[in-house]
Parts: sequence; structure tokens; C-alpha cells
Amino acid sequence: MNKAVLLLATLAASAAAAQQGAAPPAPQHSAPSGATNAALDPNEMICRSQSVIGSRVARRRTCATRQQWLDQSRADRALTEQAQTRRTWCREGVVCPQ
Repeated sequence: MNKAVLLLATLAASAAAAQQGAAPPAPQHSAPSGATNAALDPNEMICRSQSVIGSRVARRRTCATRQQWLDQSRADRALTEQAQTRRTWCREGVVCPQ
């Protein structure tokens, strides 16, 4: 019983000390900031390796310019948001509103 009380007291003390201490440093993200994006060359070729659907191992290498990757990313995001906000589901034989 005494060990359990001692353990709880230690955990409570360490939690209190952690709350009173300095805040942990902000995480360092590797994503470039908006200012850095402006300095990047939109015509630079970037190649990415993408998984092939239906295969566990196969990969396909796709190369495009930085601007093309950005445009594709924005189009994918818009399509995802459109699918998530659509209120009706289309059924066979029913005309869906666009």
C-alpha cells in the first residue's frame, strides 16, 4: 500500500513540476513557409514515387514540375471537399444535381 501511495505522490509531483516548468519548444516543421514558396522555381522538375493501386510492392515514378504538382494537389483537395459536402448521393436511374 505504501508503494502505491509513494508512486502516486511521485507522479503527481512530476506532473505539477511539468506544468510549472517552461513550455516545451515549438516543433520544428520541415514544410516551407509561404515566403519560401515564393522563392522556389515553379518550373523545377520533381519526381515522386507513388504506390500502384492493387499491388503491395509495385511503385510508379511520376515526374512533373513544381507548379503541376501544386495544381494537382489543389484539384485533389477541391474534389475531396466537394465529395464531403455533397448532401445527396446519386443512385442508379436518378439524375444528380451538380
